Amino acid sequence: MVNKRFLQTAERWKNPSLPTEKIQPVRQRAPPSQSSTNFSANPDGSFLFSYEGEHKDFFQELITKVNAIYLGTGAEIPTGTSGEVQGHLIKRMGLISTIANDSNLRSVGLYPITATQSEYLLKEGKLTNPEYNWEDFGMVLYDRNQNGKNPKEAQALYDSLKSNRQDLNLSLSDLENRLIVVNPGAEIDSSMPHGVKPIIIPGITQVYQHEVLEKVGEDPNFEGYGLEGGLPLLNQLGRGSRTLYMPNETSDIGLRVLYRNGGLGLDARGDGLADSNEHGRVNFARSASL
Repeated sequence: MVNKRFLQTAERWKNPSLPTEKIQPVRQRAPPSQSSTNFSANPDGSFLFSYEGEHKDFFQELITKVNAIYLGTGAEIPTGTSGEVQGHLIKRMGLISTIANDSNLRSVGLYPITATQSEYLLKEGKLTNPEYNWEDFGMVLYDRNQNGKNPKEAQALYDSLKSNRQDLNLSLSDLENRLIVVNPGAEIDSSMPHGVKPIIIPGITQVYQHEVLEKVGEDPNFEGYGLEGGLPLLNQLGRGSRTLYMPNETSDIGLRVLYRNGGLGLDARGDGLADSNEHGRVNFARSASL
């Protein structure tokens, strides 16, 4: 019997040969509509989250301050002096909240890159060895059903979306749609599986709808790059060498991870919020407005 966790880790690392799913027709939707953002879609470059190098002082200060808040949770960052810092979504959430809440860190103007920024940098050939690493970018809230994945985090994220919906320019009906949430933050909550819950940080967190979220049950190929919200548009599907991996389920999907895997496929179906090994990474770029 094939181990599900092994398959998920293989997919994240470098795995262009996972079985394809049966394609089912779905209803098309309008192009994505993104809420306000403080991040340029076309950054000049990015910087690997590392213990050393040009941004050593910033990263070491960031790690110290993250661990002062999130010690003992899934957002804790291992300390070190050399090499790249391994990352996943839960750690990334802690990084974002820590920067957002600290004036000294904010003044540097560095944040983890968004999905759109990463796809732009991939297109321009400005990412370091993306084919050997994966990177988590955010969450996809498909639904809040208890039979779906990560139900506690899904409900917490929905509650935070509802509390901040006016800042995000979302209606109550928008909250019932499938939503991509990029740059969520983290708040300590011992009732959560990883010790933290996802939260919205107004002005930092990006929330939007995207037409391809209706493509559940499919793993379509696509050409080009996800320059519209980090995912390809419908007219990019059906051809090309890259793959968009979607949940196998068509209902009771829950909360999933948005990431790019080592085979350069885009994935909106991963259910491990803290999947971890040496191939997970975090890239940083300068904010356009900080």
